[in-house]
Amino acid sequence: MVKKIKSRYGDERIITLLEDGSYKVEGRSLYSRFGDGLFDFEGGPCFIVGDRLLNVEDDVIIESIKVLHDTPEGVAGCILYVKENYVKVSKKFNRKNK
Repeated sequence: MVKKIKSRYGDERIITLLEDGSYKVEGRSLYSRFGDGLFDFEGGPCFIVGDRLLNVEDDVIIESIKVLHDTPEGVAGCILYVKENYVKVSKKFNRKNK
């Protein structure tokens, strides 16, 4: 599976599902921020450990992130390792009528 999304500046981010179930994300970016469970492309998206992988698979959670340091100049990338079978929690509350 390969999916393309765009940054807020119109740059493509190519998201590829790898054989081990992780996702490789690469795209043109003049700079990126990363560290302690976060990877942020210039113009987005920003990936954070514990968040859902929106725009790709809504039912998986990012478990860890590996920064790709061997990308060509002007390109940034990372590998997103995810938890499978995320169960959505209902926000339904039981309330007693008084």
